[in-house]
Amino acid sequence: MSVWWVNLGERFAEQNAAEALWCPNRTVRQDGTFAAPQWHWSNIQEVRVGEFIVLARDGSIEGLGIVRQTAIPDSPKPAGFPEGKWHNLGWLLPTTFILFDRSRSRDDLTAGLFLERVKHSPLLNQENGKGRGAQIYLTRIRDIDGVALFDRIAAILDVVRPGWLDRGIESSVEDRSSDPADASAATSRTAIIQARVGQGQFRKSLIALWGGQCCATGLDILDLLVASHIHPWAAASDVEKLDPFNGLLLSPAFNAAFDKGLISLNADGTWMNAASLSPTQLEQAGLANLERFPVTGLNMRHGEYLTMHRHSAQERAKTLSSRSS
Repeated sequence: MSVWWVNLGERFAEQNAAEALWCPNRTVRQDGTFAAPQWHWSNIQEVRVGEFIVLARDGSIEGLGIVRQTAIPDSPKPAGFPEGKWHNLGWLLPTTFILFDRSRSRDDLTAGLFLERVKHSPLLNQENGKGRGAQIYLTRIRDIDGVALFDRIAAILDVVRPGWLDRGIESSVEDRSSDPADASAATSRTAIIQARVGQGQFRKSLIALWGGQCCATGLDILDLLVASHIHPWAAASDVEKLDPFNGLLLSPAFNAAFDKGLISLNADGTWMNAASLSPTQLEQAGLANLERFPVTGLNMRHGEYLTMHRHSAQERAKTLSSRSS
């Protein structure tokens, strides 16, 4: 599962009207002959159903796209695309556009993200807080930036487009299913949506797995416990979104720090102070004496998810450290 970035540019309205992304599958040379497509056009073949695409243009972010089908090859340009500028045939990626009520500043939404120069990254944020965008159409965002950006966009959409996730996932399920009313597809869709906010069967499974207690502190007030994904919801596959071994039942302070990658878990259940928080900061955050709260009950099925979480947390810490030095 991936979070992607598309620069829609001057063809935003046409792609929105077509409910699809489109890019040519050939480069047109100045003499009119054809060459291989640009790498950032070819990327469209790698996007999978149900994945999320950040919709960007002209220094703004317009919302999110949810992919309904894999790319359809040899598709004609949507209505409104100019003749002669691109090859007439390309890849069409059916996508549900979920737009903000108004354009949002790219710099504001990506503050603190995209701090490291990474090959094929869509953006590099500079010391002055201004982002320098790459001249590309479509690219994958690495998880440590993509997941955080997804969460920020989703938080806005939750307010301005209530029910957006339900509708978006429903459209992708319908395109995958020969019978849109298929009960198993509907059940899976509901479970996936609930898992995003730690509700439903995912939460019930974690409560059972961890005995109704925070796996670190032992807190047993269910109203305060959070069903937290280890490998983030936005980057997880449908199976991973619902896998109880991709979750920890945590008290609020531990959940907040774990979710942001400030702390992580070693394979032996001891906590890693990934962000090198000071003892004072840990105490103020309600995380004093992390060594007193090892997690017991981890098994091999947690291992792969925790490895990904540690890697992401360490990458984020390394980036922030290099920027501050």
